[in-house]
Amino acid sequence: MEELKARIELLKEQDPVKMQDLERKFGLLKFELQEAKKAVEQQEITLADVKGEWIKDNSEENLTVMRDEEQNLKIARLNYNAAVEKMDIMKT
Repeated sequence: MEELKARIELLKEQDPVKMQDLERKFGLLKFELQEAKKAVEQQEITLADVKGEWIKDNSEENLTVMRDEEQNLKIARLNYNAAVEKMDIMKT
């Protein structure tokens, strides 16, 4: 961690404009990561609600809705994982 801080300080001295741009991008990625995490959490809640409805009423319609929401959760998780990977790349 200390090595990373030293590299950041060196970059700030060498190229402050580039460093400001990197800090701005990092901030945007951090926001994207938070939003993706919220989307996953919300989708998990939505899926739980839909599963509850399907348990109450085993209709084909509720099964279809549940499958759609499961797909939406998979997509939300993929988006979250992509945001995590972007953040990791940015850190390096």
